Amino acid sequence: MNSDKDISELVNELSQKQQKIAQELLSGNQQMRTLAKRVWRVQEDERKHIARELHDGVGQLLTALINQLQQMHKEGEPDPKELDEALTLARQALSDTREISRLMRPRILDDLGLIPALQWLSRVMGEKNSIKIDLHEQLSVNLDDETQTLVFRVVQEAITNAIKHAKATHIDITVIATERMLVLKIKDNGVGMTKDTSESVEGFGLSAMRDRVAAFGGQLMVESQPGEGCEIKVVITGSIGEGGL
Repeated sequence: MNSDKDISELVNELSQKQQKIAQELLSGNQQMRTLAKRVWRVQEDERKHIARELHDGVGQLLTALINQLQQMHKEGEPDPKELDEALTLARQALSDTREISRLMRPRILDDLGLIPALQWLSRVMGEKNSIKIDLHEQLSVNLDDETQTLVFRVVQEAITNAIKHAKATHIDITVIATERMLVLKIKDNGVGMTKDTSESVEGFGLSAMRDRVAAFGGQLMVESQPGEGCEIKVVITGSIGEGGL
């Protein structure tokens, strides 16, 4: 009798454990689906941004160039002034196309690696917007391509936010990578933001950065107050070097 009771209790205990494991698996699958949808949304937002840049920038320049050329064709003999304006439009369209291409995937990231790419990004964004961007790096391991792309994209988004939304005049970037930890900090002296804004799902592209970092098993933290700038910190632990994450 006692033996039957023991067996019954053991069966109940195993059944409860099985239910708990099933619930954990279900919860894990739901979290993975949620993360996958958010990553997909990030990609779609990027496509929208590129499409808008092409339509509003290069598209309008080419439309103006076509109108200019059509006018010159109607007039027969090209006016030197109109010809100069057409050449200016063509050169601007070419320059914008090259800039969009470089920002989408700079070749320097593939050819020379993360630090030269960040140096290039800091210089280009700093000169274009007349702000000071300092880069500090301490890498004791070689990061794999995906991790380098992650760091580059987070820095790119953070700089864009600091310039576009925070009106910053100085941005400080620090990248530290060891065999067991990757730390990235981007600090600006802009207008800052409230806690609600920094935690908002759509807040200034922060959700996209959080999703990118979460896909690597890391954390993204934001420290900011109105009028006191903003610091974005990314921490990823584990085996960081090539073949690690």
